[in-house]
Amino acid sequence: MMSAPAANRAHGRAVERAALFSGLRELEAYSLPCDRVYFGHEFCQRRLPEAGEARRALELAEARNLPFTLVTPFVTDAGLARVRALLSELTGAGVPSGFEAVVNDWGALRMIRREWPGIPIALGRLLTKQKRGPRLMNIIGRLPADAADHFMRSNVDAPRLADFLRAQGVVRVELDNLLQGIRREPGALPASLYTPFAYISTTRLCLLMGGDQPGKNFRSIGRCSRECLRYGITLAHRDMPVPLRLQGNTMFFENNKLPPDLAALNINRIVIEPSLP
Repeated sequence: MMSAPAANRAHGRAVERAALFSGLRELEAYSLPCDRVYFGHEFCQRRLPEAGEARRALELAEARNLPFTLVTPFVTDAGLARVRALLSELTGAGVPSGFEAVVNDWGALRMIRREWPGIPIALGRLLTKQKRGPRLMNIIGRLPADAADHFMRSNVDAPRLADFLRAQGVVRVELDNLLQGIRREPGALPASLYTPFAYISTTRLCLLMGGDQPGKNFRSIGRCSRECLRYGITLAHRDMPVPLRLQGNTMFFENNKLPPDLAALNINRIVIEPSLP
């Protein structure tokens, strides 16, 4: 199990280091220092933990005096019911100190605001829109400065949207580590930056679901055997500046190089992904 604390500093300000886990086995095996546990899944409601598994993860975090963040995906009505059950399990005795929820679904955000108004909310990567496509690196150096600047920004820094998010109880936003770099507005919401894996796109259709059965892959309904835990696909092409990694229903690329001035970007948390989500 991980140890604590692990906060780095950027220009005199502490940068929290969180570690993201989608299962108990991964969490129990992790041994590097961190300051917070992220537990759950962003991209597939079939990968949400069972209530008992989430409870055990919270207990492991609390045993190390680490705050806990529940990570939730975009959901159907059935998935929303599972998120509700998880939150009921984890907050039955009150909201734990330092507890947060990452939401990647507007319906989940609305539900939490109504039923658990005391839970701080982080807006997940699926709702923070960024220009993530790696092929931008093929043209970014030839673009006018204002166009290049546009491709480094996110919707969440637009003043009207930022004001709306604050009114909905959102206290931070989750960002990917773009190859072309990141720029943000002064006074932007505090942000978390994920490394080393940035997501490009996701879908309800899963290429690996049923992948053990010829002709049965690329489905969104039917029995899921979590083939994504056994298989992954790497795609490479001369026109793509980095390899693409397909895991389940989501495409990723890898970027280990962090921006040089996190404090200027109001990034005060790094989320370490020990493996592909």
